[in-house]
Amino acid sequence: MRLTNLLRAYARVCRMEYIPLEAPGVFVPLFIAATSLQDLLSFHVVEALIIFMLLFFSGFIINALADVEVDSKYKTFISDSVNVLGEKTLKILIVVHVALALLLTLHLSIVFNNYWLLFLVSVATFFGLAYSVKPFHFKIRGPLQFSLMIFSIIMVSLVYYVIGGTPTMPVLFVFLSFLIVHHGIELVNQAQDYLDDKEAGLRTPAVRYGITPTLIASLVITLIGIALGIIGFYILYTDLPNLVIFGSSVSFEALFVVTVIILALAYYIPLKGTWKFIKISLQNKTAEQKISLIKKQLNYPVWQLTGVLGVTFIATLFFIWKIV
Repeated sequence: MRLTNLLRAYARVCRMEYIPLEAPGVFVPLFIAATSLQDLLSFHVVEALIIFMLLFFSGFIINALADVEVDSKYKTFISDSVNVLGEKTLKILIVVHVALALLLTLHLSIVFNNYWLLFLVSVATFFGLAYSVKPFHFKIRGPLQFSLMIFSIIMVSLVYYVIGGTPTMPVLFVFLSFLIVHHGIELVNQAQDYLDDKEAGLRTPAVRYGITPTLIASLVITLIGIALGIIGFYILYTDLPNLVIFGSSVSFEALFVVTVIILALAYYIPLKGTWKFIKISLQNKTAEQKISLIKKQLNYPVWQLTGVLGVTFIATLFFIWKIV
C-alpha cells in the first residue's frame, strides 16, 4: 500500500481537519502567560504543545476505533481509514502517542522539579481516552461527557505553566470559561446527530434528554461560559498598568470594554443559531424534519472558529498591552 494512502488515513483518524479550528486556541494560554517574545520561543513551550498534540490525536484514534460501526454508516471516510490502517496498527499508534507524551511530561517534571505535572497529565490522559473507550465511554453517559473538560483544562494549564508557572484563579477562570463555551456549542453538533445516534443506540445527551432540552442546555452553558470569561478577564486586567498612548494614559477598563465587544461578536453567530434551532425544535414537525432543518443551517466549524479566533485575539491584545 502506498505511503500517501497510509498518511491520509492517519490524518483522517486523528481528525487533523480540526487543526485549523483548534490551533489558534493554543495561543490563548501562551499569550496570557508570556511577558516577552522570548517566552514564546522557549523549548519547553514546544514540548508542552507536542504533548498536547499527541494526546489530542490519541483521543480521536480511540474514538475512531470505538465508533467504527457507526461511522461505517454515517462517516465512511473515518471507518474506511480505520480499515486501511487496521485495528492493531491503531492500537500501537495510541500506545506510542501516549508513551511519548508521558516521557516528555516526565522530562518537564524533572526540569521544573514538579512531579505533579506527570500526575496531572496522566489524569488528563485517562479522561481523554476514557471519553470514548469502554467500559467508561463517558461520551454517551449524559453529564459525564463533560469530564472531557478535565483533559482540556489540564492540558491548557500545562501550556501556560511552562511559561507562567501555576495558573492563578483569574487565569483558570478564563480557561474554564473558554472550555465551557465550546463544550456548550458541541451540544448543538450532537443534537444534529440525534437520529443517527439514536439508531445506533448511542446514549448521547440529545438521545437521552431530547433535542429541545439539549439545545436549551447548550444555550445556557454557552452564556454561563461567556459570563465567567468576562469576570475572569476583568480580574486579570486589574493587575495591568495603565498604557500611555501619545502622552495620554489609557486604563485597563478600555481593554475590558474591547474584550466584552469582541466576545459578543465572536459568539453572536453560535448564540443566534442555537436560539433559532430551539425555535425549530419546538415547531409542530417530525423529528426528521427538525433535524433536516438544523443540519441545513448548522455550520459547526464556523461556530467553533469564530469563538476560538475571538478569544485568541483578546489574548493577543492582553499580551501586547503587557509588552508595550
